[in-house]
Amino acid sequence: MIWLDSPLDPVRGGWVASQSGMSENLFRLSPTDFSPVPWLATEAVDVDPLTWRIKLRSGVKFHNGAVMDAEAVKASLERTIRLSEASAEALGLKNIVVNDEETITVNTMEPRPTLPGLLAGPAVAITDAAAADAAGEGNFLQAGALTGPYIPTEYIQKERLSSVANDDYWGGAPPLAGIEHLAIPDTNSRELALQAGDIDVAVNISPEGAQTIDAHPELASRTAGIGTAAVIWWVNFERPALSDPLVRRAVSLAIDRESIAGLIAPAGSGSFAELLLPDALASCPGVTAPGYDPAQARDLLTQAGYVDSDNDGFVDKDGEPLEIVIGGYPERFQLPIMAEAAQAMLADVGIKARVLITEWSVVKEPAWDLFGWYNNVVEAGDPIQNIGKFVGVSADASGSGANNYGHFHSAELEGIIGSAAEVADTRQRQDIACRALDVVASETALLPVAHAYLIYGVNERVTDFEPHPANLYFFDHRIGLRS
Repeated sequence: MIWLDSPLDPVRGGWVASQSGMSENLFRLSPTDFSPVPWLATEAVDVDPLTWRIKLRSGVKFHNGAVMDAEAVKASLERTIRLSEASAEALGLKNIVVNDEETITVNTMEPRPTLPGLLAGPAVAITDAAAADAAGEGNFLQAGALTGPYIPTEYIQKERLSSVANDDYWGGAPPLAGIEHLAIPDTNSRELALQAGDIDVAVNISPEGAQTIDAHPELASRTAGIGTAAVIWWVNFERPALSDPLVRRAVSLAIDRESIAGLIAPAGSGSFAELLLPDALASCPGVTAPGYDPAQARDLLTQAGYVDSDNDGFVDKDGEPLEIVIGGYPERFQLPIMAEAAQAMLADVGIKARVLITEWSVVKEPAWDLFGWYNNVVEAGDPIQNIGKFVGVSADASGSGANNYGHFHSAELEGIIGSAAEVADTRQRQDIACRALDVVASETALLPVAHAYLIYGVNERVTDFEPHPANLYFFDHRIGLRS
């Protein structure tokens, strides 16, 4: 694993439990088009714009042996919206009615045409709410409150997560006795551990590491071949320099994002991201972002009042040099490479840049202008949801958007996304998403660089391992080992 840094309780984070085959949702994302498909549910019917009827899978038990029925699912969803303001805002639930043991009716306060996709988020995994609440804060593992093919037995955050097979799993007993997950944040260290035989699967290896692994007679790289993670730079609208749209556009034009994409996501490991979302989620052939044009970047800097007054190669204004900070974190190998490449390109047009590779949490602080980021952009299988997450339309508890670390705001964009509130048709939602992406690109709300494939290194003795393109599902009940 890369990190094991979030709590096991889905409502407190969700990623670790989902990736490790311990938690499950009513729906999960299809590996081809990211549409929500039944998982613990068997179907969902939109009765009217404010009402969904959901049928549940029979024969499902929590790890503690309790039956997952309609009452349990109702309690689980109510616990999620009680403990997670972000989930409560996203789901917009008014109430949940139990129709029978295997059917619930979900009533929303406003239309939620993509509710099944929203129910696929890791924080909304189904849990035994009564057992989780009874276990108390910090004791979620002891509650046996999940449904997946593997049961957690020990969890030391940022170190390891141990599990045993759930022999009573509704999909059939897993062939493995258990899985041991180790936190190895450094990419090179993960690759070396695989080559040494210390681990059987390495999650998220580099393109160079994949070549080395493919040359090993007992190892191979595996990927689903769809880039679901966007490698981007946040653009900090609250920093003095980048609050000027001329400077913002100049920075965008000065960085050859397509050539950088070739460095961090060469053929077979990703693709250039002209826009935030991959084509598999939103194909927008008529929407383009400004390309690489250093000459125009210099002209825009001049228009903004920046000149090289002392002939030192860098521009200044009223005696103050134009200097920006490019941040990022080392756990994603792409980000330091991006930062150093951009630093050189910006220097070519007279902008001094300082590289700051640090903890990812620094993105929440104000001391950067561009900050490299690697994140899933197919959440809920809906393009509107993901655009809103990154540019502040989807409100979380702070009202700033689930991410939106650049503090971008656009009334025009909010209006466009707001127009999708009652639109259920997939094609219409994609058209609205393309209009929104046009605004994001023209305003330099952020700078996409690449859509990265999730690449695994796998020992040949591992069987039935099928990579999913999204980083929500690493392991399922089918994976096994040859004797």
